Amino acid sequence: MKNERWILTVDIESDSADKNTCNVVEIAAVPIHPETLEIKKDQAFSIAVKPPGIDKDEYMEDAQRKKTVAWHAKNHGVTSDEIIERWKKGVMEKTAWKNFCSYCDKYKVEKKRGQWYTEPIPAGYNIMGFDMPIFERLAAKYKTKMPLSTVTNLDAMPMLFWWFEDLDEPNNFKMDTWRKFFDMKAIGTAHDALIDVYQESEIITRFLKFHRKQSSVEKFKGSFA
Repeated sequence: MKNERWILTVDIESDSADKNTCNVVEIAAVPIHPETLEIKKDQAFSIAVKPPGIDKDEYMEDAQRKKTVAWHAKNHGVTSDEIIERWKKGVMEKTAWKNFCSYCDKYKVEKKRGQWYTEPIPAGYNIMGFDMPIFERLAAKYKTKMPLSTVTNLDAMPMLFWWFEDLDEPNNFKMDTWRKFFDMKAIGTAHDALIDVYQESEIITRFLKFHRKQSSVEKFKGSFA
């Protein structure tokens, strides 16, 4: 049972931490070849998104949004006003979503016997708890199909829980903690969507390769007999 579907590591940056109400400010993705597990950085996708309503005075009246904007500002070493101006330069949400869907479509595979799903497999960190519900909201809002598989996923958060839940270290499951734990080298500002998909892809492919190696020697067949 070899996987032949492309894997797409995806990441969203948003203007609030509430997946049900937040606006997207950035979408990024990078494909992983299903056979070689090569991260195709030259085929990466990244788009800045202008949040709906950002030009209105009441945009910053939401307490959680104000807190999130300040968090982004601190992370990037700028002011909240500079973050707002940066977001205003993004493309309209509808256009960004259309472009993302078109990008994902390039990584669909042909439907053939025994293969029910053709959409790329979404990967990332906490994508099932955050990114995928937001994608589903956007798909419903703009009346499109989900561009990523909703059946199979490679969310690194539960995967890492399987491996480390009985160990003393690390002491939490935040992505920033994993960066330090794995001694991942800085390649830009963390919580930039494109930087995050690169680093999440590195974790995912490392563990996929490890799983492949282990599964080839472990005796699973008939092990419950």
